[in-house]
Amino acid sequence: MLKQITGAVLLAACAAAHGASPWVDLAKADLDFVYQTVRTDHPGMLDQDNPYFRAWAEQGYAQAVAELPNVRSLHDAQVLLRRYFAGFADGHMWLTYRYEKSAVRWAGLLVQRQGQRYVVGHSEESAVPAGAELLACDGRKVDALIEQDLIPGAFNNPQLDWLKSDLANHVLAVVEQNVHPEYARCTFKVNGAAREVALAWRDYAQYRFDTLLQSIKPQLSRDSSITEIKPGTYWVRLPQFQPNDAQVKQLNEVAARMPALRHAELIVFDTRGNSGGNSVWGRRVLAGLVGEEYLQQQIRDQDYAEWRASAGNLAYIRDGLLPRLTRQYGAGHQDLAVWESLQRRMQHAIAQGRPFVRQDEDAPAQPGKALAAPVAPLSKARIALVTQSGCASACLDFADYALALPGTVHLGETTGADTVYMDVRPLALPSGLGRFSMAQKVYRGRARAHNAAYVPHIPYPGAIHDTAALQGWVMQQLDGKALAQAGAGRDNQGK
Repeated sequence: MLKQITGAVLLAACAAAHGASPWVDLAKADLDFVYQTVRTDHPGMLDQDNPYFRAWAEQGYAQAVAELPNVRSLHDAQVLLRRYFAGFADGHMWLTYRYEKSAVRWAGLLVQRQGQRYVVGHSEESAVPAGAELLACDGRKVDALIEQDLIPGAFNNPQLDWLKSDLANHVLAVVEQNVHPEYARCTFKVNGAAREVALAWRDYAQYRFDTLLQSIKPQLSRDSSITEIKPGTYWVRLPQFQPNDAQVKQLNEVAARMPALRHAELIVFDTRGNSGGNSVWGRRVLAGLVGEEYLQQQIRDQDYAEWRASAGNLAYIRDGLLPRLTRQYGAGHQDLAVWESLQRRMQHAIAQGRPFVRQDEDAPAQPGKALAAPVAPLSKARIALVTQSGCASACLDFADYALALPGTVHLGETTGADTVYMDVRPLALPSGLGRFSMAQKVYRGRARAHNAAYVPHIPYPGAIHDTAALQGWVMQQLDGKALAQAGAGRDNQGK
């Protein structure tokens, strides 16, 4: 990694010595590579149902090219490419750099969103204690600051509520990933009274800022588990569906234990921290509880996936996806047949010049696809779902399944949202300074709309990383009255 970064910087220095514009050349090479990869490999370029994607791919590229002469540093090059990615407003198109500035610009206050409020979680300013509520800066409300100053450089879709939770920490901190103005004065509510404060911005070490952020928003464990928190009530942690080898064992154990929980009174599925992965894991867990036939009967999915037929996507399936799934499931597993077939059919599609190939064209029929008569669930346990703002991709698929079950109650934060473009593969930038992702397939007929989020029946007003407080609150909410009221109104869920 250090060799790649040093090499890019040395090339820039050599170009500068010859009077060239080094960062312009570097930025253009990275931009052109991303643009060409999008054109050749991404399904959105040929998706007639989403004209915005192709329009932005071309318009955003033209805008970035026009701005190239203004690139004077590595930072400028990064900002230019980040804004191109942000314009797609797609969580499956990410961009990360190996090099970032070692300092942030900070006003001495860390803000986090709790419910609809922006609360100071840490303060180094005597006039603003921790627990104060941030109301506005320079005459603009906090929502407007995030929508107008932060979102365009991060994920350009201000209609998505979950972005406000994700970006709240950066309202009073200017980080390299998202540059915005340094506000002069902000208004806080302190002990019920409004207080206007002049901000004092300063350079602050990135590692120290990250440590402070971790203190008010600690990372949750990525271990999957089942805990009986009181007799007949089980808390099932599903913090990720992209497991390493040890976590594969944990998820297999959770799925294997689900039939034994069919007698339970209440099961709470806690997906905090889950940003996606392979949706097969979530489906296996729920099918183990209620039965595959019943789950399929409730989902009634008519969607299907099409892969963009390209040489790059084919190489990923052959050299990346199939070997990884073989390690996870074991050679000969029935789920591997779908991917082996896809590899063969994509080869034929490329040879014939066809742009798409269906993922499940010759897959075995799924149980319950054509049931002769309705089936009953194998469990009558009440089900609750807890989500955090970062829930996306396979986590949203799990929410699809769980909320399709009658009476499921959704608590916590509004989920993230995703487009209909899935199954990403990582690629390196030509500069060697970073990596980005490229979606390879598109869902057709998905019940959940493009970039739609799930809004909980019962929003959590506190700090959602505090597991003990959250569990106590969830148990209070799930008494008979609250459960009945929330369950009756469950049909607004982004469908």
